[in-house]
Amino acid sequence: RRPTETILLSRQCGSNEYLRKKNDPHRYCRKTCAEHTKCGPIIVPEEHLQQCRVCNEEEWQCGPAGSPDGKGVRDADFVLYVSALTTERCGQEDIIAYAAYCQLEEEMDRPIAGYANLCPNIISTHPQEFISMLSTVKHEIVHALGFSAGLFAFYHDDNGKPLTSRSADGLPPFNDTLGLYQWSNKVVRKAMRLWDIRGNKMLRHDVFLLATPRVIDEARKHFNCSILKGMELENQGGMGTELNHWEKRLLENEAMTGSHTQNRVFSRITLALMEDTGWYKANYSMAEKLDWGRGRGCDFVMKSCKFWIDQKRKKKELVAPYCDILRNNPLQLTCRQDQRAVAVCNLQKFPKKLPQEYQYFDSLTGVPPEDLAYYSGSVEIADYCPFSQEFSWHISGEFQRSSDCRIVENQPGQLVVCVGTFLHLLSLIGFRTPKSPTTPTHVCWGVGCQCRVSCSSQGLSVWVKDTAYLCSRSGQVLTVSIQMNGWVHVGDIICPACKDFCDFCPPDRDPPPANLTRAAPIGRSLFFFSVAERTKMQETANTFLQCNYPLTVIVCILMNNVGNLNGV
Repeated sequence: RRPTETILLSRQCGSNEYLRKKNDPHRYCRKTCAEHTKCGPIIVPEEHLQQCRVCNEEEWQCGPAGSPDGKGVRDADFVLYVSALTTERCGQEDIIAYAAYCQLEEEMDRPIAGYANLCPNIISTHPQEFISMLSTVKHEIVHALGFSAGLFAFYHDDNGKPLTSRSADGLPPFNDTLGLYQWSNKVVRKAMRLWDIRGNKMLRHDVFLLATPRVIDEARKHFNCSILKGMELENQGGMGTELNHWEKRLLENEAMTGSHTQNRVFSRITLALMEDTGWYKANYSMAEKLDWGRGRGCDFVMKSCKFWIDQKRKKKELVAPYCDILRNNPLQLTCRQDQRAVAVCNLQKFPKKLPQEYQYFDSLTGVPPEDLAYYSGSVEIADYCPFSQEFSWHISGEFQRSSDCRIVENQPGQLVVCVGTFLHLLSLIGFRTPKSPTTPTHVCWGVGCQCRVSCSSQGLSVWVKDTAYLCSRSGQVLTVSIQMNGWVHVGDIICPACKDFCDFCPPDRDPPPANLTRAAPIGRSLFFFSVAERTKMQETANTFLQCNYPLTVIVCILMNNVGNLNGV
């Protein structure tokens, strides 16, 4: 619905006491208005403000006072005030930016003004981090437009009726414990999950579900779970994160989860939420593809990650999108779920035992049984479930590059796909053609950014130089042999899932005998999933892998003491 008038904001009150009169749309202050009206940390220009309206001490004589209405903002749906101020909140750990709405319109409660403050000490100007910085700004704007726990009680249905009943003053009831207006079950409802933990035990795990109609429909379609009654909201992270984002465990790199890991995407689920506010019409053709959790069923979305990992282990299948590989020396690298970045599993040891609710492992290779309670994923708001994360290289604390294959500054050439390989992820044996008097051998443990993939009626093919290698099934190991610059390069590539790249995929099948491929043992195969952690991985080795990429061939060399490997 288009605005019918110029946007003019109400003034704030000097005593922070506000009064309303029956059948009067204006808000009044007791005795006096504040000298300045702020939207977050930003002082609102005088020309954007209504005339001050006050009531005397007896509260029966009310009217305008001071300078008249300003010019306001014409032909706008929403006014966003943007600042780059070093505020107290910027001093909190990992805060890049923050935002909120400031004022709502009278008739439909739609936000008409909001702010976004970018923390100057955290915002990066590195070209490699531009995409993540931009997604952070978009994320904050979406909060100001409607994805906020403070606005849930003000959502409307398609007919313009409030989804939460109103009191005599026209407002929803206020929840003093939460410090928010209390929403109805039509918007957010509680649910209970049976939660598997180590030792064959099960706990009660309480969650909040965003339960508006379009969100339910999109969540059911995304996870392929018809009994889902809503999309989980974040249950950790404290004020500002909890209830104000999607659950990280379930929608890892969705743009409206509570931390930036990697490759943020605005999915159909977030667009559905914005349309369910009653204030917007979503253009779903602009939704970005979300791979995390897609089609994985009710067990994935309604049970703990321990249940998922255990079931996959029993079936001798990959535990993706989770992982169970410890960060060791040397690092074992893998690919992000969308094959667009090199990643590392964030499974780590904590200095203290994890809360019982987040103890997931009955066994881990190389870990004594008495220490298992100390191991879990590094990201708290993902319920400590371990998954593979993007990372970055730092030298003397200065950012150098990230592991995203799509960013030109990270890798030479137009490299768009991360390809993993057998055993320690990659073994390349280089040897000279027969004229060479020697046969040098180079072995690299790692993954690399491969050039491209293609789709056909036969399924997914991985291209190395000018040769296409057809993948018959996910996890299939392709033996690759190419000649370039007088060298023969031999190695193994593990096929990613066809559905991660192609709209049409034939059923998984055994490769033809002439393909000379083999199935990767479950204990050594790669996991194709994603994520970048928020904390630095200072314990990583001083020796790690750096890959050079002449044309489309991966050539890896071992580098020593180049710098520190850090989580984003």
